[in-house]
Amino acid sequence: MSVGFGFSIGDVIAAYKLVQDICNNCFTRSQAAGMRHPSVPSYVKYIRFRQEINSLGESLRRLEIILINARAQCPRRPWQTDADQFGEAFQVLPEVTGDFNKTLKDCQKLLRDHARLQHGGATIADNMSWWTTTERDVTVLRERVTFHITKVSFIAKPFEIQLLLQIRRDLQLLRNDVAELRGIMTSSLVQPRDSANNLSYLQSVHVPQELASRFTAALDIKKPAGFTELYKWPIKEGFNALVFHFAKSTVEFSSNRKFGQNVPDPPQYLNLLKSVWAMRQIKESPHFQSTGTDSLWADYMRELEMDMKTEFQRFDAQRLIRPPLSDLLQLTDEYYTVWVDEEPPLQSLDIVEQRPLEEKILELALPESYGNRQTSLTVFRKSEYEFRLVKMTKMADNPFYHSEEGSNVNMNSTRLIPAYATPGVESAGAHNLALCNDRGQHEEWHILKGPADVAALQRALTGYRVHHEMSGFTWCINGSKEPEDSGTGSLQMWQLKPLPRRDREPEKPLERATTNISQLTACQKTPANDNSTQPPTGSPNQRRSSGISSTGTKPSRTGSDVRSLGTSHTTLLSGTSMTATVNGPRSSGIELMRPEPPSLVIFTMIRGRYTFLHMKLEQEVFVNPKACACHKPRKNCTRVVLESESKHKPILLHRVSADRKQAEGLFSWDLAMFRYPRRPEYQSLSAVEKMKYLDLNFGSVAAKEEFISELRALENVRNTDHNFYEKQLDEQRQRARTRTRS
Repeated sequence: MSVGFGFSIGDVIAAYKLVQDICNNCFTRSQAAGMRHPSVPSYVKYIRFRQEINSLGESLRRLEIILINARAQCPRRPWQTDADQFGEAFQVLPEVTGDFNKTLKDCQKLLRDHARLQHGGATIADNMSWWTTTERDVTVLRERVTFHITKVSFIAKPFEIQLLLQIRRDLQLLRNDVAELRGIMTSSLVQPRDSANNLSYLQSVHVPQELASRFTAALDIKKPAGFTELYKWPIKEGFNALVFHFAKSTVEFSSNRKFGQNVPDPPQYLNLLKSVWAMRQIKESPHFQSTGTDSLWADYMRELEMDMKTEFQRFDAQRLIRPPLSDLLQLTDEYYTVWVDEEPPLQSLDIVEQRPLEEKILELALPESYGNRQTSLTVFRKSEYEFRLVKMTKMADNPFYHSEEGSNVNMNSTRLIPAYATPGVESAGAHNLALCNDRGQHEEWHILKGPADVAALQRALTGYRVHHEMSGFTWCINGSKEPEDSGTGSLQMWQLKPLPRRDREPEKPLERATTNISQLTACQKTPANDNSTQPPTGSPNQRRSSGISSTGTKPSRTGSDVRSLGTSHTTLLSGTSMTATVNGPRSSGIELMRPEPPSLVIFTMIRGRYTFLHMKLEQEVFVNPKACACHKPRKNCTRVVLESESKHKPILLHRVSADRKQAEGLFSWDLAMFRYPRRPEYQSLSAVEKMKYLDLNFGSVAAKEEFISELRALENVRNTDHNFYEKQLDEQRQRARTRTRS
């Protein structure tokens, strides 16, 4: 802070109010969630950060009171500003204290940048992640706040003396004017004060020559622009160094002779000696001597001398014992540095570093480009629909080569193009995904190494794990021969399972059959007869127990997707079941959400347009072995017929095509339409009318059995999740009834 800062009493008042705003509105209970135990380092630092800002506010409040009292006692002309009224003291004060307003605004910005935490919308993981990723900036700000506290505390008393002396001089001038009018001259009431260069106690303190030499050698490290000759120390930078090192000296050490704790750490005692050495250099500087013995700088020095004398007297009285000189000499050069940066800037995060409220969920090695360049792709999740993708390229033989590029992706308005699944493209050379805006423009290609990496990136952006994928089959809706009701393609089975943070334990793989992609040839499909379109006879249990249907536990039924019960307990459900805390007008509760069922997605082409067929594998969907009309023995049958066992809940099949044919419509073929959480436009997707069954005809019996085996494994996961949901729901109901009766 300089004179150009426009310093006035109003600036001190504004800074104090800013401290109150930060403490009241920026430090919230929700931010401390997950860090409440004192043994957690993040908790301790978080609390101390708030305490330090509050301490700066108390120091500023004291300065404000001094200024207000001085203003009330000083005669003032209407046109005078605070700087005019108090003169030199006001000119020097900003240089001494530093720009505390800027530091406070940086603190406020750091905290308010994370508004989601302030409104209670963050989880424990969010808060811990926020602290971890901002700790570097917080450390810098804490240093700056502490430095301001120290300097304001030291300058407060000398500043008050200077203001009172200025008032006294003004009153003396008024008396002199009156005396001259009366013809009576009085002697000046202002007597010269003691010289700042008088001998003092501190001149007897011995600073070993070995230490003084290393201090002198360190003067060339980060030296200020105003330091050109050894004996001409600049005042502002010199006092900054003096105050900084004294504040980190033995004043921080609390002795306890009973437990033998009376020897301060060597760095603390070294800083105390460095303070005395720096004080002598400043007092010998012509810049300091030119300020005069009545200046604020001189009073500032006297105040510091008194505190340093008190500190050395702790050693004279044997309350503290000096560390050996050999211990001081063993300290590295960084402990001998002299100059300090008054306001070290906040360090901007590298593009590949995790930011506040982000989760690092994926890191992939990309195919090697030309030469020996190695590129990686990292995905950070900012929210359920916001992501940040970063590509970083390095060269194995050139450690100095480093290239980075990043992009922010909002999946509510970004299209995800599954170029790897375009019909007619050989899968061996098409491991590509593309992103573009909602108008099909500004495409961004991601060329990946193989199917596993494609599935991982797709999962990161959609929330669905690809449980299994196959190709080389034909499909048909309701046995129709219309072009839009049949075709060839590839399929994927999806399970809702968003990628976890990379710092968590790896998830256990699902026990199931081998999931290699099958390269199969399509066979001629045989339309089912009319009887096959009707629900088969027999009970649902009989149909489920057929040889090729799911063998998993039959799920219990429910007619509701979301249940809310009055309770204060949070139950984390396994699999894809979800819970959320809800607050009502009279009590809080837990919202149990029915697990999202898995999905079957078919990538195909209809009338020259890339098309998705998307089917939710609800509880009612099953494989009906009796619906096949191929007239082949079961052991030779290659067809699978999916039906709904409920007449009142037919299969829901969405059919979504690109807006144009062939490659011209590629960037409107948006797989993100089916991501979770759902986009608003998902509700308006058209479904196949009068949907009765979906017929899949594979190229071999082995491929058919592979599909059924994988479908069975996915059904088992679905049924387990659903039954667990029902169990939790029943338990919560029982607890609610018990509380009601009591």
